[in-house]
Amino acid sequence: MNCYERYLAVYDDDERKKLERVPTHVQYIREEFIDMNKGSILKDYHGKIFNNLYFDIPRILGFDSIFAPFPRSLKFKSIKIENEEGKSIRIREDGQAVRPDTSYYEGGYIKHLDTLNEIKASLKLIENHELINKVITRYEKISPKIFPVLMVDGIFDRVWKSMGMIDFSYHFKKRTALYRELIEFYAYLTQTNILGLINATESRGKVVTLLDDVAYKGYTMISPERWEKDFMPYYKKINSIISEANLISQIHTDGDPTELISSFKKAGFRGLQGFEGGCDPVYINERYPDFVLIGFGDVSYILPYGTSDQIELHVKELLNVLKENKHFILGPSTVIFKEIPLKNVRKFMDVARNYGKYY
Repeated sequence: MNCYERYLAVYDDDERKKLERVPTHVQYIREEFIDMNKGSILKDYHGKIFNNLYFDIPRILGFDSIFAPFPRSLKFKSIKIENEEGKSIRIREDGQAVRPDTSYYEGGYIKHLDTLNEIKASLKLIENHELINKVITRYEKISPKIFPVLMVDGIFDRVWKSMGMIDFSYHFKKRTALYRELIEFYAYLTQTNILGLINATESRGKVVTLLDDVAYKGYTMISPERWEKDFMPYYKKINSIISEANLISQIHTDGDPTELISSFKKAGFRGLQGFEGGCDPVYINERYPDFVLIGFGDVSYILPYGTSDQIELHVKELLNVLKENKHFILGPSTVIFKEIPLKNVRKFMDVARNYGKYY
């Protein structure tokens, strides 16, 4: 199987039987890690490259897949507001300001319905079919070597970031009009971008990941009851659009989302990437055997600081639990960052490829 076939097989009852090894995935690799290690990685590699380090580095390291963006179908103008100190600043649709000459975002600044309405007024739908098709065609060409798994922003974490956690806590508790309209607004953005993808490519994207952090390490940020009441109706609609287009819908969240997996399944998600900070793979595998699990590699201690033996033991323990169900894609629970030694990534991947084989 090639990388594309291996990833999709996990979601297909017939193809799953043909898997020769557990697929591997990485969320992405930070630029700082790439800058620090690209010389060592590239000098020993003599195969074909794509001249794009975002894909070349994980591919050479042995990953089957990586998250990848696609062009959006919406455009916004920044709007001017006055912050609490009386200073005039410009914000974007995410409710955050950009510091001049940096990539640092600060916010959020959507404190009132008037601000949200002004942002909505700045929204412009764009017919982006040509660019979307160009990107997806390029992804299809590289997918046998490394499969770009499409990603798009979700709803929950955009809502709280748009107003800031302190204000979010108040509006969340009261279920204010601002809170409800922000949910509806970001759901609309997600749905519109997915429809843009589907309409442009006639469902050639295959897998769509909705990025929506809903958990800390050890517990969720929102109860299943509130998530199902406030967010699930929108996700059900979005996921029905995805499934009707014969695409696969999965969700990403950092932290420990165990408490919400049942709710994710109800909403139509077929898998989840992440699983960090105390998630118990035995518990999840036993209770959700038909739910695809992506990640679980510990980036808090094992990958950055573990010995070769500790990394090997960690990977083998995960595979001993999750391998035989064939609903598992192994990888770091989050991104690979510069503090993770290259030798540790290579050890992780060596064990994953060798011990992950099906016989």
